Amino acid sequence: MSSSHTIQETKEAHDTKTNKRIQWDDLDPKKYYFYNFLLGGSIDLLMFPLDVIRTRLQVQGSQNVIQSFPQYNGTFDGFKKLIRLEGKKALYKGFLTSECGYLCSRAIYFGSYEFVKQTFLKGRSDSDSDLLFVTTISGGISEALASVVWVPFDVATQSVQIQGSLSAPKYRGGSDVFKKIYGERGIRGLYKGFGATIIRNVPYSGIWWGTYEISKSKLTQFNIRQKLGLKERSSHSLAVSAEIDKNNPSHEVENEDPIIHFISGFFAAVFATTITNPLDVAKTRLQTGVFPENEKPNFYTIIKSTIRKEGIRALWKGLVPSLLTSTPYSMISIFLYEEVKKLSLK
Repeated sequence: MSSSHTIQETKEAHDTKTNKRIQWDDLDPKKYYFYNFLLGGSIDLLMFPLDVIRTRLQVQGSQNVIQSFPQYNGTFDGFKKLIRLEGKKALYKGFLTSECGYLCSRAIYFGSYEFVKQTFLKGRSDSDSDLLFVTTISGGISEALASVVWVPFDVATQSVQIQGSLSAPKYRGGSDVFKKIYGERGIRGLYKGFGATIIRNVPYSGIWWGTYEISKSKLTQFNIRQKLGLKERSSHSLAVSAEIDKNNPSHEVENEDPIIHFISGFFAAVFATTITNPLDVAKTRLQTGVFPENEKPNFYTIIKSTIRKEGIRALWKGLVPSLLTSTPYSMISIFLYEEVKKLSLK
């Protein structure tokens, strides 16, 4: 068998319109999921400590969340106090639980995004408006599907993350959270805040992918590599073999510029994270809060209560660690993800 894909040299450095973008049918699923799991887990290991601080900052001040850690005066103060009082291991509270859920939901998320996007783009024009519409819808649908798997793990992870040193911990770990919550409230307890997660994550995903794909298109038109004074790339296409799938004949796809992926990931993360942070605050408080039996909190009541008691600025609590987490994570993960797609070509 010949090499699964090879970089094709071309004299026409800027003429990439003749090659289509990589689509789901161009990928070998086994390679695709293997590389995604490997790279995704590595990035999560690096960024998880910021997620612990973000979660604690978001619940800080809520009357419905039992706070067993001292008041944090920002992200870096949170790091200092957490390490001093709980040790460095506390930076990874809930990591294994989070990773099990994330890797499973990640497979659903990226796979469904590529498939839905390819399906919706068929028969449509190459206009930016069509691209924005399709990628936004595809991002939202993929997030909704992945959330069915992710939410119970998210509830368990956050329940462990907010356990500090000022009181005896209620849970010994992620598995203990599952056991106790299921015993107390059944399956509905594990899906606490599912509606809030959908309300927050689906718009975030849609906004993120729409912004990312449009940024890619605009940066390509702008010829950002040349504007930055970077050396021109010598290869602009990749070959897809027909030996694995006879119904998808050999053809070439565009070898997109990694610099564009990196910058587009930055724009997407900043825009989507800032807009949806109020939804993230409400989701976290709803999932980790303890409420009276006669009180039935929902997304609206949490938002309303937060504004009334803490002011509207409280809806952007945790924005700095969220940006510090989401922006580099977004840039690195989408850069690697796009490279994974190239490595996964048939």
